[in-house]
Amino acid sequence: MKRLPRPIKSDLKSRRFVWDEERAIRWPYYKILREFSTLKQFYPEIDPYAEVYRMRDNVYACFSESLDGAGDVWSFVIDGPGKAMVIDTGFGIGDFKGLVKKLVGDKPLIVVNTHSHYDHAYGNCQFERCYCSEAEVARMEKKNNPHIWDYLFDENGNCRFTEFDRNDLVKWREYEIVGVEDGHIFDLGDGYEVELVMLPGHSPGQSGYYDHHNHIIFTGDTGGICDAVPGEPYPENCTVEALRDALKKLEPRMDEIEAVFPGHGMLDQTGETLRYLLHAAEAILEDPERYDEMTERFSPSTGETKKIMMKYIYQGSAIRYNRHNVYKKDQIKGAEA
Repeated sequence: MKRLPRPIKSDLKSRRFVWDEERAIRWPYYKILREFSTLKQFYPEIDPYAEVYRMRDNVYACFSESLDGAGDVWSFVIDGPGKAMVIDTGFGIGDFKGLVKKLVGDKPLIVVNTHSHYDHAYGNCQFERCYCSEAEVARMEKKNNPHIWDYLFDENGNCRFTEFDRNDLVKWREYEIVGVEDGHIFDLGDGYEVELVMLPGHSPGQSGYYDHHNHIIFTGDTGGICDAVPGEPYPENCTVEALRDALKKLEPRMDEIEAVFPGHGMLDQTGETLRYLLHAAEAILEDPERYDEMTERFSPSTGETKKIMMKYIYQGSAIRYNRHNVYKKDQIKGAEA
């Protein structure tokens, strides 16, 4: 039986009424962090939809509730010597840009996206320019329009998943999208480097950002493999195989990575979790039918429910996939059909 999450005290303006089941590890983490942590900062006069947690001297994690019934999401801010970096911009509700300015002052901002999905990139229009992997540009361009929030409301204009003030959605404006290659270095001043690291599978250009100073990698979404869209470039990237290949490329550097900050769930995970993710991907490729669980997953954007296979990640969650997005050759064939 599906068990809904127990309440966690929240001062956020949003109020969820559609939930996924309670996560056995994630829920107590959020309970302790959100109700008792001294790291928490809240500025409702600027952005009543975000809680801020200072995770390092110059690294902030911004928590916001999901607006579409999926997982609550993190955005991040790195306060560099000369510039600040924003990693993901959330759903585009509240004055997130004003919140960032509260944290870092008037420094120039470099805004980057792990990928183009609604909970990570719909706040982009608050900024002039956003960077992402060159393999994500096509999907990002599709989201650069004023109708991206329509799916959050029913035919009567009521919120479908989370109650919030529609007037608090940011005013859409077109912004510049700049695609960069795997390994691209962003300089935040005085040699402070952040590197784009491709971690595809969830989308064609899903990427992490590796803070060389703090040895933190901000990984975005790596657990759910999503099918390629016919006609789009890089269909081979929407596979378990592509994720495995990227992790193998990163493997020689995993010992230097001290912390993993994903786009959902528990932060400050050991770098060893990347190896656990790699091992799970390798196990799927060896035999996709040896999954640990079969489940169904609802997509709020498409309204479809699909059967999903799950391979558990040691001390973690799971890689979610289907029979069509395991191998590159199958996604390429499907995109050409």
